[in-house]
Amino acid sequence: MTGHTDPTRRQVLRSGVALGVGGLALPLVAPAAATPGNGDERGNGKTFGRVYANGVLWRTNVVKPLDERPDPEDRIYFLNDGERRIDDNADASDDQRSPFVSESAPGDGDWNGGKWTHFSAEVTDVDAFNEDAPLTDADAVLEKSYIDVTLGRPGFGPPAYFICPLNGRA
Repeated sequence: MTGHTDPTRRQVLRSGVALGVGGLALPLVAPAAATPGNGDERGNGKTFGRVYANGVLWRTNVVKPLDERPDPEDRIYFLNDGERRIDDNADASDDQRSPFVSESAPGDGDWNGGKWTHFSAEVTDVDAFNEDAPLTDADAVLEKSYIDVTLGRPGFGPPAYFICPLNGRA
């Protein structure tokens, strides 16, 4: 029976089992493949950023820019070198895994759900920054003499005011 192309029942069953096992493995592999460093741990198409708050690295994503300063607000400090995010500066410490540092987080009495007012936190001395990195809470950012904090974004980065919940540890 050379040249016969009709599959036997056994061949169909073997193929179906192989495809079924392969299909079960895909959900285990797909999220990892969908997250090459962009924080998309769930593979749902959203790109997540990271924010330090109270020494913990949180996951987040901008939901909505706001036209005016929220009241009440959560303050977020954007560490930068005047031209780019501090973590994009080749001379800055790799220990700083996020340029964003929040004054509060879920569970704090002053947490407002991520209704952010943006503050530029310009690092004026990268060597001094490297000695202290990572900066993981607002007090650390505010007490450093080599960081100039001003209201608003530095011309790049997220909007001046926005809603961005902290939705799980990174």
